Amino acid sequence: SFDLDSALGEVTDRHGRLRHQHWGVELVRRYFAPAIAHRRHTEINVLVDAYVTSSVVADDIVGHVLRRSHRTVPAIRAGLAEQLDRLPTPEDGAQDLVDLVLGLPGDLTPADRAQLLQRLVLSTVGFTGVTLEWVVMLGIQHGYDTPAVSHAQIQRLVREALRLYPTAWRLIRVAATAHDIAGARVQEGEHVLIGTHAIHRSAAVWDRPLDFRPSRWEQPTDAQRRSYLPFGKGDGMCPANGFAVKALEHLAHLILHSHHGHVRLRTRKPHVRTLLAPPTGWTRLTPAPHEGSSPF
Repeated sequence: SFDLDSALGEVTDRHGRLRHQHWGVELVRRYFAPAIAHRRHTEINVLVDAYVTSSVVADDIVGHVLRRSHRTVPAIRAGLAEQLDRLPTPEDGAQDLVDLVLGLPGDLTPADRAQLLQRLVLSTVGFTGVTLEWVVMLGIQHGYDTPAVSHAQIQRLVREALRLYPTAWRLIRVAATAHDIAGARVQEGEHVLIGTHAIHRSAAVWDRPLDFRPSRWEQPTDAQRRSYLPFGKGDGMCPANGFAVKALEHLAHLILHSHHGHVRLRTRKPHVRTLLAPPTGWTRLTPAPHEGSSPF
């Protein structure tokens, strides 16, 4: 039921461009709106929109750290805590993320639940939105913007985009026990930085690791599966794993199947902040004649 044309119209600027480091997050926010906070939560939706604008985009993606932003985010959390404190615990299971955080067991304060909701929004909207920009940009650059593009091609495109440009470009974990890593001693409780971007480009695991080759995902090796960490692994795995990939495949197919695209980059290097975003620039989409039907 997602109205792609309407959503694209809302995130396109007055020059008909989708600005990198913005449009993907804005589109995915609209895509996941019912799953984040149902329309009955009007005040919460307003606060989520403010959080996405003032923190996820401004700080985690673009990196424009403003004093106003630092004052705004705690105020948003306080507002979310106030709204969550007014809502009853759902009795029939979670229908959205608001219900999910309300139904979590344990002695959690409204402020704790508000912080969890913010983190879930960052995972759902921030990580997925930035990756969507990478997928669409790479898809256009490599000829996937055609009505003939298949679901299998999109699946491999998404996986290769996440390999070359993992949005979570580094992971931080706490050592559960003392152990050695490549000759370095790590003590229990110490923080370990995992370079996802470097692991995904290791020549010891990947053939021609710097090349964009979605075909490598037709028959990945066991070593490649183990070394593929776009969402992390274990207890600390990003909660967006699973549903985010399905959403990316769905949205990428909808966009590339029905549009021809043109990409213009102002810089060559990815933009590194909390998230690994595409270079500055823009993408322009032109509706293509529809042939056949979508597999979704």
